[in-house]
Formats: sequence, structure tokens, C-alpha cells
Amino acid sequence: MGIAGANVSSDRRNFFMSSAQLDALEKKEELECDPVRQKLGTPLRPGARILSFDLCGSDTVVLGLSSHQAKAANLKTRECTAAAAKHGGPVTAVAVLNESYTVNGSRIALSASWDKIVKVWPVDDPQNTLAVLTGHSDFVKCVAVHPTLPIVYTGSADKSIMFWRLPESLETLAQSTAPQEIAPFKTVKGQHTGQIYAMCLDPVSAQVLYSTGSDASVRAWDSQTGVAIATKGDESSDWCIARGQHKTNIFDCKATENTLWTASADNTAIGWDIETRTTDIVLEHSTTVTAVLPIPQVGVVVTGVRDGALYVWRVNSGVPKIIREINAHTDDVSCLRVAGRVFYSSGLDGTLRKWDIQSVVNFVGGFEYMPAELQALKDQNTSSKQGSETLAKSSKSANQSALTEEEERELAELMSDLDDM
Repeated sequence: MGIAGANVSSDRRNFFMSSAQLDALEKKEELECDPVRQKLGTPLRPGARILSFDLCGSDTVVLGLSSHQAKAANLKTRECTAAAAKHGGPVTAVAVLNESYTVNGSRIALSASWDKIVKVWPVDDPQNTLAVLTGHSDFVKCVAVHPTLPIVYTGSADKSIMFWRLPESLETLAQSTAPQEIAPFKTVKGQHTGQIYAMCLDPVSAQVLYSTGSDASVRAWDSQTGVAIATKGDESSDWCIARGQHKTNIFDCKATENTLWTASADNTAIGWDIETRTTDIVLEHSTTVTAVLPIPQVGVVVTGVRDGALYVWRVNSGVPKIIREINAHTDDVSCLRVAGRVFYSSGLDGTLRKWDIQSVVNFVGGFEYMPAELQALKDQNTSSKQGSETLAKSSKSANQSALTEEEERELAELMSDLDDM
């Protein structure tokens, strides 16, 4: 008697995959072969898995890639620069400094990697490493930057958070003949018991840095000193959301004025009341939630999940509900960011995609988002496919009914014998 859910495929690759995993693989392969879906979101394709990205103005994006590189790309032409900041391992996180910090007119980017270091470089000249932040003893998993000050925050697999201060004038770094090595001014270790996967700053004052990771807890720090934030009304205890509501890895966090959003491997995204640290909203999914993005100006939250789907949730009226599904990515959603009237998504399928917020939210063509021009192309392709299948079936039927030369000769002899009778 077979085991329920066991795979009996003859494909050697699939011997140890469950039926559910095979279904997911089949869906992924179907999407990869769908020319219409591959046009969704006008994808930018850097030729490697995108692990992280950050926006640099309205026309440029900085990408952290699995190919051990960080690259800048033009959002209008969807082309990457030839030059890249090179690391000794996959680039897991990138960030761009405030536009007031420049070198020779170029914005400044940071890239963090499995090689345990963070590089600082001009977006216009990625191979020119201005500084190197060293101190972590394991993979650097996330990086964040202060919106107005030259302060950088890094989280690592070594369970520590490090605070770094760059020079007020980065032009001094450009004048050096070799990259300047910078040490952290503050290291926080011991509060988190697992790897640090994500960090974010409060968007109002940027005075609080939130951190989270594999221990399923969330903690808060003074963004300029690294001192733990005290619980309001109880100065003797640190602000903390303990493991419990989330039962396993938290992969992403984003803050709005009053709410902190987290995305977890326990198949949920949760909106927390920052003051009370209680759950305001729980968004249940059928698989791991890898990224979360609140867009409060239109009352929605976007979530990205392990199979590549994007979900848009209405959260500002009554019970939260999914109002839109986008099936464009064919692998894990790795990062979500918003800029004005658009939001961007990246995935391990090696694409960065752009979405107009109003077009997605106000779409009237159904639950699954598919712009009219692409729907027309999809219908045309479906019609052509059905026509080809019908023709193929007719041809197969004709071939099956046709006799070979030998069969025709035998039939003629049989008919001749019947005539002679």
C-alpha cells in the first residue's frame, strides 16, 4: 500500500518530492513557459537571482545578486551596468544612502554578503570600493541606513547587530588610494538568540530601529546609540515582541506610523500595535510569507510568498481580505519596496517587476491581476493553442485510420477473394 502524498513519478529528479511539492513544481514550470505572464510587471532581468534591492531615485535600482555581485540598473531601459561591486559570496542585502551623501556627484550604495563584509561604493562606479565595514563573524543577512545621518545598521547570522558611522563627508573616502576599513561603534549581541534576518526604522522620526530573525522575536533599539528601547510605562524592561504569536523564522519587517508588520515562515503576516505590542491584524496564508509591504495611503498590505505569488490585502475596513493576486514570479519573492505611486517586487526567479498601485488595487477584471492588453494576448495565445491541439488531434486520427501499403494490398486480396466466391 502506497504512502499518502508519496511521489511515484518516474522522473529521477522528483523521487523525494511530495505530491504537493510536485504540484508546486508543475505550477512553476507552467509559469516559466507562459510568455504572457513573463511580461507582467515589465520585468528587469539581471541574469542572476535577486536576493535584495533598493531604489536610488526614480530611474535607478541597486540589486544584490546570487552571482556574488551588486549591480545598478536603469529602471526605464531595464538594463544593468556592466560594472559590478564584487563579493566573495552571494550579496544578501543592499541599501542606498540619503541623496545628501555623494561622491563626485554619485549616490552611495552599500552591499552586504556571505563573505561577512559590507562594501561602500558609488552607484556610478561600483568597482570603486570606498570603504569596507568589517566585524561580523558570519554571513551578513541584512542592512539598513538612517534616512538623514551617515549611520549604517547590519544584522548577521552571528546573531549580532552592528552600528556603523560613516564620515560626514564621503569625499574624504574617495581621496584615499585604498578602501578605508571601518569598525562598528556599537555591537548588540545576546538579546536575539538566532540569526538576524531583517531590520527597519520607524518612518516618522527614525529614532527606533526594529530587528527580527530566526528566533521569531522583534526587538527595538535607539537608532543613534544602539541602546535597547524601554517599554513605555515600564523603564525596567526592554521593548520586545517575544516568540509566541510567530512560531518560527521572521523574514521581513516594515513599520508605519503606528503599526509594525512582520512576515514569517509560519504562513502569516502580522500587523502589531507598536505601543501595546499586541496583534492588530493577522493575515493567514497557505505557505511561507517571505516579504511584506504596507501601503497605508491606499489602505492595503502586499505580501510575497514562497511560491512567488503576490497578494494585495485590504486592511483598512472591516475584516482583512485579499482583493488581488498577482502570479508573475515563479520562485520565492525576495523583496518588496514602494516608491510613490508604484511598488516593486523581486524574486529568486531573477526578475524585478514594477506595479502601478492604483491599477492593481482598482483592477476590475477579476481576482487575479492581468492588464487588459496582456489578457487580450493571453486569449489570442489560448485560441491559437486550442486550434493547434484540434489540428493535431485530427491529424493523429487521420494517421490512425490510414492503411499502410501492405495493409491495402492485403485488403485488396481479401476483396478479390470475396468477389470470386
